[in-house]
Amino acid sequence: MVDAATASGDHNTAAGFELKDQYDKLEKFHFPNNKVTVLTFGDRKGSGQIESWVRPIWDRYQDRIDQKGIAVLTSVPSFARGLVRKIFRSNVKYPVLLDWKGDVSRAYRYQGGSANLYVIDKSGRIMLKLTGEADERQLNRVFSQIDRLL
Repeated sequence: MVDAATASGDHNTAAGFELKDQYDKLEKFHFPNNKVTVLTFGDRKGSGQIESWVRPIWDRYQDRIDQKGIAVLTSVPSFARGLVRKIFRSNVKYPVLLDWKGDVSRAYRYQGGSANLYVIDKSGRIMLKLTGEADERQLNRVFSQIDRLL
């Protein structure tokens, strides 16, 4: 389920959504939220870039922010979903939200083939969007934005 927040044409408003992770636990995101939120999207090609974002952000902020990864899995046929979920359970130790239909990634205007990172303030405004592999300059932009919001 995806809220209609971004469907209205307001590109700076984060869409609320509900997705299950690889452990079949339902996560609900609605704004306003009591924490700054960082969402990182990736498809198969972009998944190799995610760790360069997630690890440094986690090391710096841990539970002071709400950080979630979203796997864009629209290319996975329905008969293979169980296998893909099992692979995620085996290979990824933290929860990853699984966007099988692509509704959430479309609502956030995900750019395929690379990691997409969104910093969202407590009221639900998208304050920063970056794509691709993280480097020191880009991470400093993320840290600076999050620090201002905390």
